[in-house]
Amino acid sequence: MHNLLGYGLWDYVLVYLDDILIFSRTFDEHKKHLHEILLILANANFQVNPAKCSIAVREINFLSHTVNENFIKPNGEKIKAIRELPALKTLKEANEFLGKINWYRKFIPDFARVAAPLHKVTNKTKNHRHQFSWRPEQQNAFDEFKRILTTHPLFLEYPDLSTPFILTTDASDVGIGGILRQDTANGTKINYFKSRVLNDIERKYDTFEKEALAIYWCLTERRSYIGDSSVIVETDHKPLENFHTKQINNKRVMNWLFKLQDMLPQIIAVKYRQGATNTAADYISRHFLPAPIVSTICSTSTQLHDTWPIGSER
Repeated sequence: MHNLLGYGLWDYVLVYLDDILIFSRTFDEHKKHLHEILLILANANFQVNPAKCSIAVREINFLSHTVNENFIKPNGEKIKAIRELPALKTLKEANEFLGKINWYRKFIPDFARVAAPLHKVTNKTKNHRHQFSWRPEQQNAFDEFKRILTTHPLFLEYPDLSTPFILTTDASDVGIGGILRQDTANGTKINYFKSRVLNDIERKYDTFEKEALAIYWCLTERRSYIGDSSVIVETDHKPLENFHTKQINNKRVMNWLFKLQDMLPQIIAVKYRQGATNTAADYISRHFLPAPIVSTICSTSTQLHDTWPIGSER
């Protein structure tokens, strides 16, 4: 399927297994795109189930996300199912919960910190499953995730390619993370949250290395998203200010810079920002969901099936 529709990938069609998403800027353009895709499927003897199709809609559910012209957010029904989960009692249940919540980690600031207590009890080999123990520390993390899913406006906005990205990073003794945003004339656009727990070796790094690792890892993880756009990096560790333009007496950090050398020309500056860790929290506390919109985007979602041959819809 990916090869069949590959010529239009990213331009107006996305494919994941047997899910097809067709997106267009105008209704007329959408009719043209839809006709082209259906013709290709018909010529390849693929069939479509009309009951699983949404044609020319302005908002659509795709891969457990709700997508419209302005932003992407978690699917409400999926979030509801997570919120209603009872306390976890087994290792299997804990692993299943982490798997579900991990799907939405890009929407949750400081995800790695919140999840750390859960990883403590789920990183068990088969022979040590009996050591699973659900303590108040794990219950608090479980409850905090459910609270975040209930109280925070969880959505990400699409990038404005005419505006530089701003990557604010932070590191602690537990993990590293960052928030990718853009400051535009219409306000702040939050593009992505990224975080992870430090491994045993990384926890031994000094503060300078941990903070540099946060920058390196976030840039590496979001490299394809940033593309060839300019980016400003913000850190709350002053010694890292514009470190990418200096000769650093640290082989580990210099090695990270070497791996980022193709991106270095895109970095406008690495700035010191006091209290950078509050950026996400301040944004979430003040940013409210937008009012319902009327947009010109048209989307079509199609799931392949063997009950409706194309051309027999009459």
